[in-house]
Amino acid sequence: MSRYTHAFIPGTVVLFFVTFIAKSCFFPFPLQAQQLGHYIGGFTGLDNGSSAPPGFYAAGFGLVEPVDTIKGPNGNTVLRPDINVGGAIAAYSMTTPKKILGGEYGFAFMVPVLNTRFNSNLFNVSAESAGISDILFEPIALGWTKGRTDYTVNYAFYAPSGDYDPSSPLNPGLGFWENQIQAGLTYNIDPKKLWNTSGLTTWEINGSKLGTDIKPGPIFTGEYSFGRRFFKYQMNAGIVGYYSQKLSADSGSDISPLLLGYTDRAFATGGEWKYTDIKHRLAYDVRFEQQYGVQLRTSGQVVVFSITYLKLFLPPAAPHK
Repeated sequence: MSRYTHAFIPGTVVLFFVTFIAKSCFFPFPLQAQQLGHYIGGFTGLDNGSSAPPGFYAAGFGLVEPVDTIKGPNGNTVLRPDINVGGAIAAYSMTTPKKILGGEYGFAFMVPVLNTRFNSNLFNVSAESAGISDILFEPIALGWTKGRTDYTVNYAFYAPSGDYDPSSPLNPGLGFWENQIQAGLTYNIDPKKLWNTSGLTTWEINGSKLGTDIKPGPIFTGEYSFGRRFFKYQMNAGIVGYYSQKLSADSGSDISPLLLGYTDRAFATGGEWKYTDIKHRLAYDVRFEQQYGVQLRTSGQVVVFSITYLKLFLPPAAPHK
C-alpha cells in the first residue's frame, strides 16, 4: 500500500505543559499554548501522492514523539522538558475498482489510542493521560495515474470522540470537529520508475473546542519525499520532510490576550524505509524526522512505524480464446 492513512497530533501535551509553566513563572513573551490540529506533520512520506491500488488494507501504526524543547515566538528555546508521546493506531481502508471522475475511489477510518507522559525535574511534577483519541473518517479518497505521475485528492473529518474535559490540562481528545482536505502527487523520474519524488498538502479547517470559546486557526502542512526503489520495486528508501504552518491565529474570548495574533510553525527532515512483501501480503514502513525552525510549539523528533496487511483485488482474468 503506497499511502496508508492520516494522523493526529496530541495538542493537549503542549497545552498542559505551557499552562503549568505560565502559572508557575513569568516570561516577557506569550508562553502559552497554540491550539494544534489533529494532523501530525511527518506521518506520510515516500509515495504520499499516490493512492493504494484496489484492495482492502488493515494497518497497525506506532507513533513515538519525544519532546526535548519548548520554542517561543521567535524560535528561541524557552524550556527543556521531558515529554514522551506514544500512539497506537488501528487504520482500515479500501480502494475499490469503482471510478469517480476517472479516479479510483476509496474510503478509510482510523482509531488512535494515545498515551502521553509528562515529567519535569525542574518543577517536580508529572502527569500521564491515556485513552482513545479522536476518530478519523475518510469518506472520499480518489487516485489517478497519468503516465509517470500519480495524483490523489482526499476529504476526511475528525470527530471529537476522545475524552476531553476543558477543565483538565491533559486529555486524549482535542475536543473539536475538524475537516481535512488533501491533494498530492507522486512523480516517477526515470522511465523504469526507480527514482521517485512526491508531495502531499494537507489543509485543516477546525471547529470550536467543546465547552470553551476557542477556535483553532486553519493549518497547512506540506510533506515531500525523494527516493529510489530496489529489489524488484518491493523496497523504497529515501529522504522525507515537511513544513507545517498555522495560517491564521486562534480566535475566541477564551484566548489569552498575550497570544492574540500569533501563529506557530515547524519544519522537519529525515529518512524513510518501506518494504512490501507481496508473497505474505505484508508491508513495513519506518520513518524518522528531526524537527527544526520551530516557533510556539514543542520541538523534538517524530518516529512512525507500521505493518499493513494487504488484500489486493486482482483484475479479472482475460477470457480464453
